[in-house]
Amino acid sequence: MDGGAFQVEKVFPYLVRIEIPYFSLGGRTAVVNIFLIIDRELVLIDTGPWREDYAKELSSCLFRLGFSIKDISKIIYTHAHPDHMGAAVQLTSETEILQSVYWKAEKHVAQYGEYIAFMKSLFKNTFHEYLRQNSQRGEWYRAVIDNFWYPTFGEARIDHGLHDSEIIETEKLRFQVIFNPGHSPWDLSLWEEEKGLLFSGDALMEKMTTLTGGLNGFGSDLNEYESSLKKLGKYVEKSGYVFPSHGLPMTDGLRSIGDIAKGIRWREDKILERLSLDKCRLLDLEDTFSPNDDPVVFVRRVGVLLTHLERLEKRGSVLRCQEDNGEIFFMLKQ
Repeated sequence: MDGGAFQVEKVFPYLVRIEIPYFSLGGRTAVVNIFLIIDRELVLIDTGPWREDYAKELSSCLFRLGFSIKDISKIIYTHAHPDHMGAAVQLTSETEILQSVYWKAEKHVAQYGEYIAFMKSLFKNTFHEYLRQNSQRGEWYRAVIDNFWYPTFGEARIDHGLHDSEIIETEKLRFQVIFNPGHSPWDLSLWEEEKGLLFSGDALMEKMTTLTGGLNGFGSDLNEYESSLKKLGKYVEKSGYVFPSHGLPMTDGLRSIGDIAKGIRWREDKILERLSLDKCRLLDLEDTFSPNDDPVVFVRRVGVLLTHLERLEKRGSVLRCQEDNGEIFFMLKQ
């Protein structure tokens, strides 16, 4: 169904997938899914990104379904990244919809504009030391971060902090909150047991989720991510459908979990193999993998690599050192 810039798919009578574009770079447009639950009350899972025309576009989608924004009673955020929560400030200022996020995120994201500015700065400062020797790659990185962490101003009214195993009922549907950190510190999924539906946010997709590096506790943690995959596996085993926040619904989530686990081991082996030959910069390790001139792929790749390296450091397998010129190298611990 054409909803203007938003694309609408009615998956079941009680479930609508809305696909929203959020930035274009390097010749392609990134898109994100939000989900509308239709029951005695309407519930949104995520809002999607900030857009000047957000309220107009969402209203257009809802009108085609026979609803309006004022019919939405709740929004549940899978996590606080701007492609999932960026429109929170607009809905806060225009509606009285109740908004919920994982409880530990509340104090950080209520002033959402400040959170966006902080995260944007944190990304740039963290990766500046790794990329400053390559101006082109540095420009790619800054362009992607500027587009992704788009300037957003204002507050997100958080009415409720969600806890692991909490139950949210909409009359006929009953969702269990699953806390599954790793992609971010505050990821959660929603499980509807009777229908066999799992809404996995960014934790489970066809391919491994984006990892960012630790970012002083505001980014990704690979140990937590692997633990969360095991936790989600218990629900995926019983599921009929997994609905990720990017890409199409999946009917074989266990295969995806297995592929992601294999990918983690393969990358770690490749990193250790490369470091066994010589010390490496982050960009040297990025070049070990298949060449790619897509800026978005590059940014995702260096984030994943740093997340792996940080875990290997914690394990004592890898050491980090800094040269007199400021360059950071990684090497195997002898």
